[in-house]
This record gives sequence, structure tokens and C-alpha cells, in this order.
Amino acid sequence: MKFLKFLILFLVFASPLLAQQQPQIAAPTTSQQVAQAVGANSDGSVNPSLVTKLAVLAGLALLPFAIMLLTSFMKIVIVLSLMRQALGVQQTPPNQVLNGIALLMTIYVMFPTGLAMYHAAQGVIDTRAPIAVISPQAALYVVDVVDKAKEPLREFLQRNCSTKHIAGFYKLAYQIFPDPYKKELKQNDFLILIPSFITSQLKTAFEIGVLIYLPFFVIDLVVANILLAMGMMMLSPLTIALPIKLLLLVVIDGWTVLIQGLAMSFR
Repeated sequence: MKFLKFLILFLVFASPLLAQQQPQIAAPTTSQQVAQAVGANSDGSVNPSLVTKLAVLAGLALLPFAIMLLTSFMKIVIVLSLMRQALGVQQTPPNQVLNGIALLMTIYVMFPTGLAMYHAAQGVIDTRAPIAVISPQAALYVVDVVDKAKEPLREFLQRNCSTKHIAGFYKLAYQIFPDPYKKELKQNDFLILIPSFITSQLKTAFEIGVLIYLPFFVIDLVVANILLAMGMMMLSPLTIALPIKLLLLVVIDGWTVLIQGLAMSFR
């Protein structure tokens, strides 16, 4: 009886160990096994190469930066951050909330452009969708979709760019690029529009930030002078000015006015 119990325990504990042993690799006998051995699928399609996989991963890694720099996200999040600093509060609202508000308003602003991009590439999207996500066909499909959908994005960038910035980057590219490429440069190329859009949005965001700072700066200055005149130099002006700023912001519904104004500032 004891021997039987020992045998059962041995089989229970030894079976996982036996299952971890590597089976011997047999020679492929069918066409499916041969295809898998050479790196092909059973339907005859070749697996994507390492370069294709790296290109797809690099594109996915750069996608958040494209969303931040080529949409209204950058301007909105900068203005909201400047508004928080002008109030004098440290982390209220927190960064996650500001980024969420900026992302939501970016969807509002970019919806017409995104819809136009979808309609421009709808033919490719509906007829040439690949089966495999990571494959040479998928890479070609993405390139074709981007090529068809780029014109509405180009129009959005050009509408929201400063003419002065476009001319400046065009001259800069003309001076830097070698001779064969200078003749092909145009002011509506993405190589010119993208940096022009970024600098234009940065300039506009800080211009709005200056207008936001001015009334709060006046409140801080008045409160500091009043405390100085009353001889209360040991009391921090921020302690008195912060409730006044918050009251002013609530009375004029400042956050709503700011967010709606930012959404309407894009053309």
C-alpha cells in the first residue's frame, strides 16, 4: 500500500518534469511543415522580415508625437498649463486632467479634418485592407492610405500656419538642402509646413498666455501693495491673492471661456 502511494506521488510530481523535456525535431513531411520551416505560412504568403517589423514598431512609437505636434493638442495643453501657473496653484488641475482636456478638445477641433482624410482614403481603406496586421502588404497599405489622406492634413496645417514662418523655413531649407533638391522645394511641402505649424502654434500659445497672465499679475500687484501699506510684510501676498483669483475665475466662468476660445481659434 505504501509502495502504491509512493508510485502515485512520483507520477504526479514527475509528470511536469517529463513534460518540459524538448521533443525531437522530425523532418518535415508535408507541404505545410515545409512552409513553416522556411518561414512561410500555410497559404503560401511569406512572413514579414525583421526590417518590416522594425518599421511598423517605429511607426507606432512615433504616432503619439505626430498626434501631439500635427494637431491642435500642443497649443491647447500649453495654454491650459499657463492658465494653471497664472492662478498660482501647483498641481490643480493635475497634468493628467489637463492632458485629457487637451485630447478631448483636439478630437473636437480635428474631427472635420479627420473626416475629410477618411473620405479621401476611403477607396483604399475599403478595397485593399490586408488580412495580416504585420506584413509587407500591411506596410504598403499604410503607405497608400497616408498618401491618399495627406491633402486634408496639408490644408489644415497651411491654414493654421503663419505666412512669415512658412517663408522663413522655406528660405532655411533652400539654404541647407543640396542643389538637386532645391528645385523641387515648394512652400506647401510637409517639410516646410510641419516646422512652420509647430512654431506658429507655440507663438500663438504664448501670446494667449501673456493675455492670461496680465489680470492675475495686476491682482498680485494690488494685493502686495495693500499689504505693504498696512505693514503686513510678513504675510504672503499669495495667501490673499489666490482666493481673489479663484473668485474672479468662477465669476467669469474662465475655464469654459478659455476652452471654447481655444477651439474656435483654429481655422
